[in-house]
Amino acid sequence: MTSAMGTSTNRPRHTIAVGESLPAMSFPRVGASGTVSWSQGPMASVVFVPHPDRCRECAEYVARLGAAAEGLRDWATRPMVVVGGGDATETVLDPAAAPPGVLVLADRDGAGRSRLGIGDDEAVVVQADRWGAVYAVETVGRAGDHEAVLPTADDLVGLAKFIDIQCPECGIPSKEWLGSSPFPLG
Repeated sequence: MTSAMGTSTNRPRHTIAVGESLPAMSFPRVGASGTVSWSQGPMASVVFVPHPDRCRECAEYVARLGAAAEGLRDWATRPMVVVGGGDATETVLDPAAAPPGVLVLADRDGAGRSRLGIGDDEAVVVQADRWGAVYAVETVGRAGDHEAVLPTADDLVGLAKFIDIQCPECGIPSKEWLGSSPFPLG
């Protein structure tokens, strides 16, 4: 599409990339009170934004996040699923059916999906540190092989461990790392 000035008004979408920061946004919790920021907080984040329709593979991936939840928590990382409103929230990712330790957040107006630069035909997993710096991004199309493309529970926990241990911003290991270290630092 071109405007009256003859320039294109259709700009290519920019998907968030490694090295960028998650946009500063908070979302209401589904089935609970309060809001949660996906980009800043006391813990790093694994953010899964599923396809907005009733995607069976996305629902199965939430179970994979559940399998990783305890290991992620050991490395100061919280798994979260950010869903659109309506049927996706109620049918695919019923908060009562969400695995323990996985936060389900509502992106009712689609602003989160838009700010990440992903379309309705994509699902994405973004892993970021506690300041929102992005370390990994994996996207899968509607017809893509979710199991082959999206990170495994072991991959998520391994990167969480790396992010937590190296902490370049402050140079101070997390209390989780200190608790698991065989080396006394005091």
